[in-house]
Amino acid sequence: MNEKIKDYEPMIYSIMKRLSIQFDQDDYMQVGRMAVYNALSTFDDIAAKGATESQFVYTRIHQRLIDEIRRVSRYTNAVSVTSDDLLTESVGGRLDNLHMMELESARGLLGEQERVWLAYTLKGYSVREIAGVTGFSVSSVKNWRASARKKLRAVYDGE
Repeated sequence: MNEKIKDYEPMIYSIMKRLSIQFDQDDYMQVGRMAVYNALSTFDDIAAKGATESQFVYTRIHQRLIDEIRRVSRYTNAVSVTSDDLLTESVGGRLDNLHMMELESARGLLGEQERVWLAYTLKGYSVREIAGVTGFSVSSVKNWRASARKKLRAVYDGE
């Protein structure tokens, strides 16, 4: 069965390209593989209504990938962006000098993507806007945020 699933991987890539899936490709590839497994497990002439095995598998992959795109879209739209309390404590709408010094010292702890998130957050960008500017997915930017917050919390709570 594994060999047959691997034989359909070029088809999964082709469908992903046709659907313009650019981010989280590994996740979508896995969804496609599961769709192939499901299609091969349930394929018979009656269920396929005269379609060949590859046509049946293609349809299942396409449907599952579209369902996944819709699911991710619903989740992304439903999740509201939380405020960045740690970074937005301000005086008169601008970060005061104390906070700027703390943030500058914390920047050495952060990775490159976490620093990108920090820089854009300080400029007032939302997670969705950061994703648009950087070309990464919203979930990637949220992961940067979570990682940066965890590191910053460890520093500030440890003091």
